Amino acid sequence: MGEKWTLQSAAEKKAPGLHPFAGARLRVFLRHVLFTPGLDPRSRYQRFIAWVGQFLRFPLATIEKVKYGPRIARKPIEKPPVFLIGHWRSGTTHLHNLMSRDPQFGFLKFTETAMPLDMLGPKVKITRKIIDRALPEDRGFDKVRLTLDEPQEEEMALGNLNPIGYYNIYCFPEKMDWHRDRSMFFEDCSDSERQRFQKNYELLIRKLNYAKDGKQLLLKNPPSTTRMEMILRMFPNAKFVHIVRNPWEVYSSTRSHFPRVFNAFAWQSFQDVDIPGYTLETYEKVMTKYLADRDRLALPSEQFVETSYEEITKNPLAEIGRIYDQLGMDGKENGLAEIASYLEGIEDYERNVHTVSSEEADAIRERWGFAFDAWGYENEPPEGIQIS
Repeated sequence: MGEKWTLQSAAEKKAPGLHPFAGARLRVFLRHVLFTPGLDPRSRYQRFIAWVGQFLRFPLATIEKVKYGPRIARKPIEKPPVFLIGHWRSGTTHLHNLMSRDPQFGFLKFTETAMPLDMLGPKVKITRKIIDRALPEDRGFDKVRLTLDEPQEEEMALGNLNPIGYYNIYCFPEKMDWHRDRSMFFEDCSDSERQRFQKNYELLIRKLNYAKDGKQLLLKNPPSTTRMEMILRMFPNAKFVHIVRNPWEVYSSTRSHFPRVFNAFAWQSFQDVDIPGYTLETYEKVMTKYLADRDRLALPSEQFVETSYEEITKNPLAEIGRIYDQLGMDGKENGLAEIASYLEGIEDYERNVHTVSSEEADAIRERWGFAFDAWGYENEPPEGIQIS
């Protein structure tokens, strides 16, 4: 088992030099770096490198917009995008990694989500070399590899295109609730801010459609679990796959990932963040809205399917085959063959043993009881989770 990170140890360790905001739109970067109070001296070197990155990127990003903008706008999206959604630590990444082995899908890579304005043209080769040297071997809080060509979620890209983005909770932890509520529920947002966010989301997907030469897009993003209605306004034929996991597992895994992410992203102090309280409230808000949206939107079966982490891990080929069938997607036989080949190369994952306090356990049962009922999970913790 690796080193156990805490908020204190994360704050004491040096932050990596390269920060996502080095790849942000200039006005988004300036808003954050110039008008955010309480920036931590610990992030000073990161901010300096980000300033350098902005200076070097600006003319190249401008050229890319002028050169490729009309082509991106003209290229039709021939197949409906597929959106993988679900609360963090519910298996969205695992499902994304599996389905992305199917060559019919196009997906965001790390360089594209980190630098969404710089994903086209020969300069990408230079960008890849720079990011590759700064990229850690894995995500830190689990054993999921971080490589330039592995599929990545689009939220980092959205946060680099907009001042609103869920990753702001990690960058500016003094106002985590506020950033969460703005990015996922559009609370305290003006109509123009909502419209700008939607416009940039559509731009990202259309740009990806151009970059992947019209392949069917496979996108994965937990924050978009609450954005189904917005996505349908952009792409009325969009398809959704929602994945759920035992709430006990979700709580334990979600709670434990914050220190490592804060170490890499935070530009404000984070030692006093109430991680258990934030985790409890966020799951409650996100999953309550998801259930309400699911019932209200009542999407047809060929546009919407639910699965679970347990089914995906128990029999991945059968469950993914079911997803293909329900969504009416072509290429099932070839896709499953590629996924089977990938599965053969995955090492057995040694699960960690988590401990939750009796107070946390009581709060999970009380506040997340609706989720146990909705998906039929037992309200007692499974093997691997102990109550102290």
